[in-house]
Amino acid sequence: MQLRNWSAFAVYLGSYVPLSLILLAQDLDERLAGNGLCVPHVWRTSGCAVPLNHPWWSVGAVAVSLLCLAITLRTLAAVRGNQRVRVLESKHVPADLINYVIPYVLSFMGLDYGDPAKMLGFAVFFLWIFWITDRSGQIVMNPILVAFGWRLYEIKFSYLQSEDAFTGRVLSKMVIGPNGVYRQAQLQDVMVVHGQE
Repeated sequence: MQLRNWSAFAVYLGSYVPLSLILLAQDLDERLAGNGLCVPHVWRTSGCAVPLNHPWWSVGAVAVSLLCLAITLRTLAAVRGNQRVRVLESKHVPADLINYVIPYVLSFMGLDYGDPAKMLGFAVFFLWIFWITDRSGQIVMNPILVAFGWRLYEIKFSYLQSEDAFTGRVLSKMVIGPNGVYRQAQLQDVMVVHGQE
């Protein structure tokens, strides 16, 4: 199954929750931070000062990335496969999921919502990485999934009706072991496993 462009982009944006939280923390205005918090619907009143330099950008980025993370989790929960495979070999590869987020977070520690040139550069880079990730079929390699119990495996498997062996990557909330038969579905180039036979 291939994701549509909008859903692929939502899955991609969901992986940037850590970056949006980092940018929110960096947008804090220390002078106003001691005055307490204001709720968004009174941000424009004269007696309320939001302790953020760019509150709409900061809070908006966190809200959008959290919404996209929810879409990602819903998408993965909705993927149901009836195709059965026998796992011949299985190797848990937790670092591969984490490796997808580290370059992005480290690259933009100096990003500032108040600097249009940096934001434009970030947008170009962000869209470029999305395009590459989507074309590579690895859009669901979201490192945030680890926090929700998903695990990544490299497996050697065969289809039940065939003796030919294949290799692939599997996302699953369950432990994938050798000699097991699992129901799987393809989501781009990654198999998603929800159940065992």
